[in-house]
Amino acid sequence: MKSIAITFRSNALTIPINYQHGVQSMLYSALQAAGGRGEEWHDGGFYYGLRRYKLFTFSSLRGKKIIANGKITFESLIYLDVRGVQGDFCDALLEALEKNPKLTLLGAPLSVLAVQCSTPQIQTGTVNIKMLSPVTVHKTENEKTHYYTPLDTDFSEQVCENFRRKYTAFTGQEPADSIVLTPQRVGVKDKYVTTFKGTYITGWRGEYSLSGRPEYLTFLYYCGLGARNSDGFGMFEIL
Repeated sequence: MKSIAITFRSNALTIPINYQHGVQSMLYSALQAAGGRGEEWHDGGFYYGLRRYKLFTFSSLRGKKIIANGKITFESLIYLDVRGVQGDFCDALLEALEKNPKLTLLGAPLSVLAVQCSTPQIQTGTVNIKMLSPVTVHKTENEKTHYYTPLDTDFSEQVCENFRRKYTAFTGQEPADSIVLTPQRVGVKDKYVTTFKGTYITGWRGEYSLSGRPEYLTFLYYCGLGARNSDGFGMFEIL
């Protein structure tokens, strides 16, 4: 399990506000260019029944920015965090960034200025967290998708169920206990609606309390909360 903090330098980068798929494609392209493993990570994963979990996640892009007309313009430095449960995924990405520090995001050039790698472990049973990318959970019935909000009574239950499937897929064993995600500071401004490859997704930023066994919380720190983690959802930081 590893966490990578990447600092990019760009001259007034302007990209669409719905950029998650662009970031994901940039990471896969970097892996592919460095050692031909981009397709392996794209097509691989861990299975729970028919569900496939890639068990890595990345943050929203951060930095000084201006949002207007459906686009984001970053002034200079841009920050991105990438984490993975599989250490070899992060090792491959580190090698890729070292071999080729010139990347392209949605047609715009980016230069890798700095890369830091860390392996923090959560030691307590309850942590206060802030979402670095929105957490999203949903249920699909009769071809209709319902996205839960943090105010829904089933929100934490759905997050816990998602954790159970991911943990079981990775370890081969059901978790002995559940985890609990409780909203602390979440308001209307934290609602996040975007599209990913033409699919509308609703997620939530904000601050939460996360409780469970320390090893479960550490697992979630590296793979993300909720659904669509490898699409850039569910990453959090410890407050």
